[in-house]
Amino acid sequence: MTCWQSVRGRVMRVTKLDECGTPVEGPCSQVVSKGFVSVAYSAEISEGDEVEVKNAAGELCISDKACDELKWINLTITFCGVDPDLFTLMTGYQTVLDYAGNPVGNRIGQKILCDGGVALEVWSDIPSQRCAETGNRLYGYFLAPWVKSAILNSFAIENDGATFEITARTEKGGNWQNGPYAVDPTDNATPPTAGPLLTPIGPEDHLDIHATSVAPPEPECGCQELVLDPS
Repeated sequence: MTCWQSVRGRVMRVTKLDECGTPVEGPCSQVVSKGFVSVAYSAEISEGDEVEVKNAAGELCISDKACDELKWINLTITFCGVDPDLFTLMTGYQTVLDYAGNPVGNRIGQKILCDGGVALEVWSDIPSQRCAETGNRLYGYFLAPWVKSAILNSFAIENDGATFEITARTEKGGNWQNGPYAVDPTDNATPPTAGPLLTPIGPEDHLDIHATSVAPPEPECGCQELVLDPS
């Protein structure tokens, strides 16, 4: 049993998905960044129908309510900088290039990316129990295996640092399964041998939250290649 708290956000990784929620292999399919201020998660609930019937005396005769259901989880991600490749992966917005072909910004269009999308992983610090029994440091790991409908929602240019807010929502039924990355320990070594997600993401799962002793990836400006294991 590992009980843990979470403070600070260390790094995020965004991975391109196809229309079935499967990671897409390619030269520009992932971005690892620490240029964010916050990631907020908020459940969207479909309330169950209520049935209420009163008798002739005005007293309750039948009273029942169906179970509520989770529709999706709303995400609000606030960035403190612009990584054009990251914004393009999340929103589908066109990348603006400079004279040398380097990404320098984004073109905000009318359409919202509702097919495909991205997976979003976020790592945090664990303050009160920094190390596992083996002496390895612990991290909080937050995985939204399928995020779609991302849009640049708001930002302000003023006498202050600019932040950029992207809103999106989760989707169920993706094909993340164990994922293409080594995020969980497979032994008690120091450091641990890293392997894929130990418990695969199921068809109804919107979010995975757990502690891990595998360190998060290092941030890097711009997109990176994703090579999938053929096995």
